[in-house]
Amino acid sequence: KNGSMSQVDMVYDVLRVAGKPLHITEILERVEKAFGQKLDRESVVSSLVKKIRRQDRFVRTDKNVFAIKQGA
Repeated sequence: KNGSMSQVDMVYDVLRVAGKPLHITEILERVEKAFGQKLDRESVVSSLVKKIRRQDRFVRTDKNVFAIKQGA
Protein backbone atom coordinates (compact mmCIF):
# COMPACT_ATOMS: atom_id res chain seq x y z
CA LYS A 1 0.00 0.00 0.00
CA ASN A 2 2.77 2.48 0.81
CA GLY A 3 5.95 1.25 -0.83
CA SER A 4 6.98 4.80 -1.62
CA MET A 5 5.95 6.54 1.60
CA SER A 6 8.68 7.51 4.01
CA GLN A 7 8.19 7.47 7.77
CA VAL A 8 7.85 11.23 7.69
CA ASP A 9 5.19 11.06 4.95
CA MET A 10 3.18 8.64 7.07
CA VAL A 11 3.48 10.91 10.10
CA TYR A 12 2.46 13.89 7.97
CA ASP A 13 -0.58 12.02 6.71
CA VAL A 14 -1.65 10.99 10.22
CA LEU A 15 -1.28 14.56 11.50
CA ARG A 16 -3.14 15.97 8.51
CA VAL A 17 -6.06 13.62 9.10
CA ALA A 18 -6.02 14.34 12.86
CA GLY A 19 -6.12 18.08 12.23
CA LYS A 20 -4.45 18.77 15.58
CA PRO A 21 -1.12 18.23 17.38
CA LEU A 22 -0.49 14.68 18.55
CA HIS A 23 1.90 13.13 21.05
CA ILE A 24 4.53 10.88 19.49
CA THR A 25 2.94 7.80 21.11
CA GLU A 26 -0.39 8.61 19.51
CA ILE A 27 1.28 9.33 16.16
CA LEU A 28 2.99 5.93 16.17
CA GLU A 29 -0.24 4.15 17.10
CA ARG A 30 -2.12 5.88 14.30
CA VAL A 31 0.60 5.15 11.74
CA GLU A 32 0.45 1.50 12.72
CA LYS A 33 -3.35 1.45 12.33
CA ALA A 34 -3.37 3.37 9.06
CA PHE A 35 -0.33 1.84 7.34
CA GLY A 36 0.37 -1.38 9.24
CA GLN A 37 3.89 -0.10 9.95
CA LYS A 38 5.58 -0.21 13.34
CA LEU A 39 7.95 2.74 13.31
CA ASP A 40 10.91 3.20 15.61
CA ARG A 41 10.11 6.01 18.03
CA GLU A 42 13.64 7.40 18.29
CA SER A 43 14.12 7.43 14.57
CA VAL A 44 10.79 9.19 13.94
CA VAL A 45 11.47 11.83 16.60
CA SER A 46 14.91 12.44 15.17
CA SER A 47 13.52 12.82 11.62
CA LEU A 48 10.82 15.22 12.81
CA VAL A 49 13.29 17.31 14.81
CA LYS A 50 15.51 17.65 11.72
CA LYS A 51 12.49 18.81 9.68
CA ILE A 52 11.49 21.27 12.38
CA ARG A 53 15.00 22.77 12.45
CA ARG A 54 14.71 23.34 8.70
CA GLN A 55 11.20 24.72 9.21
CA ASP A 56 10.00 21.99 6.90
CA ARG A 57 6.32 20.97 7.30
CA PHE A 58 6.30 20.28 11.04
CA VAL A 59 6.31 22.12 14.36
CA ARG A 60 6.73 20.91 17.90
CA THR A 61 3.98 22.30 20.13
CA ASP A 62 5.11 20.64 23.36
CA LYS A 63 7.52 17.98 24.57
CA ASN A 64 7.09 15.05 22.16
CA VAL A 65 4.00 16.68 20.67
CA PHE A 66 4.09 17.42 16.95
CA ALA A 67 1.86 19.17 14.46
CA ILE A 68 1.85 20.29 10.86
CA LYS A 69 3.23 23.75 10.33
CA GLN A 70 0.57 26.27 9.31
CA GLY A 71 0.34 26.54 5.57
CA ALA A 72 2.31 23.32 4.98
